[in-house]
Amino acid sequence: MRKRCWLLLGVLLLTGCGGSESNYYEEGAALLEQGNYEEAADVFEQAVKAEERLPESYRGLGICQLKMEDEAAAIAAFSRSLNELDNTNVEFETDVMYYLAEARKDYGEYEKAAQVYTDMLKLQEDPEVYFLRGSVYLKLGDGEKAAADFDAATDDSRDYNMYLDIWEEYQGNGQDMEGEAYLEKALEIKPKEAADYGLRGRVYYEMKDYDGAREELTTAINEGDDEAVLMLGKVYLAMEDPASARGMYQEYLKEGGSEAKAYNGLALCDIYEKKYDDALANIESGLAAEDAEEEQSLLFNEIVAYEYKLDFETAKTKMSAYLEKYPDDEEALRENEFLSSR
Repeated sequence: MRKRCWLLLGVLLLTGCGGSESNYYEEGAALLEQGNYEEAADVFEQAVKAEERLPESYRGLGICQLKMEDEAAAIAAFSRSLNELDNTNVEFETDVMYYLAEARKDYGEYEKAAQVYTDMLKLQEDPEVYFLRGSVYLKLGDGEKAAADFDAATDDSRDYNMYLDIWEEYQGNGQDMEGEAYLEKALEIKPKEAADYGLRGRVYYEMKDYDGAREELTTAINEGDDEAVLMLGKVYLAMEDPASARGMYQEYLKEGGSEAKAYNGLALCDIYEKKYDDALANIESGLAAEDAEEEQSLLFNEIVAYEYKLDFETAKTKMSAYLEKYPDDEEALRENEFLSSR
């Protein structure tokens, strides 16, 4: 399940909430934007010592600490950011609270994270916040509160992605039946544009209704949704038709879509057909395309290909590097247990 708040938060990175100009703050913000978290943290600490733009500087410092996985320090920084606000600024407060809740979740403080989301909802009603709080309640084992929040998140909603995200939360919690109820609700939405048909295809795919998925995705493609080609490739693989799947990925590549995604799909076809060297070659091409969004999937599939080649030593080495980058990938952690026994 993707972390839904990060994209929203980047919008406020350099805008702040007013206050005097600060060379320290601006320097720290620039370093943060570049991903230089350690250097940025040092500069934000100088800004704090100089008492310059304190709400924003504490916010920047907290982001750096969260990125460096120092959740306890990040929680303190975000709390101080909120405490330093002289005037109410709902947009800024909400932004910082998103980070604060994320830090508390990462630190295992689920009840406190839920309280942060409750405080956010007091500032303004937001389906996204209901979803996030519902996800926390699910982790706390409170299915009733989770369902109430998920229902609030989807009240009169036409957002197919929201229904799919709720499904992923339930699926990750081993509650497929509860999640499927939201997939069924998603299908009650009448599609209006090509992307809607593509998302409906994804819903049918998750429900394992591959004929329904193929029909919706074909409509999406005919309506001009190029991304639906990738999803149709996944459907054909699930239908045990690798030749048709390969055709979809080759078409997507030919039409100028994301090379990394196309090569990843072709690698999956190769793995299905036990052409493991071909899979590794396609993965190499995908990684060379430098699509950060697809990198994790490509690296994981690379490990799988080496496993099927029975090259367990290389697979172990690749897995070790993978887990350094993606330590919270539960599927990889399970796979690593298998590799450890080889």
